[in-house]
Amino acid sequence: MKDYEVNTAVLFHTGFNDGECNRLMFEGMKEKIIEDIRSAFEKDGTLSQNITSNLDFTFSGYKVKVEYAFSCHDENEAEAESFSNYCLQNIRQGLEEQGYTMEKVTCEASEMDMTWLDRMEEIWFG
Repeated sequence: MKDYEVNTAVLFHTGFNDGECNRLMFEGMKEKIIEDIRSAFEKDGTLSQNITSNLDFTFSGYKVKVEYAFSCHDENEAEAESFSNYCLQNIRQGLEEQGYTMEKVTCEASEMDMTWLDRMEEIWFG
């Protein structure tokens, strides 16, 4: 098994629809949207333990993209990507109940550079 970093992006629709009133209200709701989504990620034990970066939020229209790095120990890149996606399913229902729909999940895994660990083991164990 190897260590992988999975660059993950999740696109959420926020439940708002087009309309002038909604556009004005939406601007004031962005902080709440960020807090709702961040809170769901932090409350899930597996996600919070495996996310190794900040959650980066980008708004486009009434959608928000959340990007982060997810680290795990797995057999191969495909399994690491699948595990990252699977962990998101644990928070899907709760977020949908709040009006946030996951529209797209993108996971791209790469093997983590563990040469620093090899060097440390060589120093410690000779």
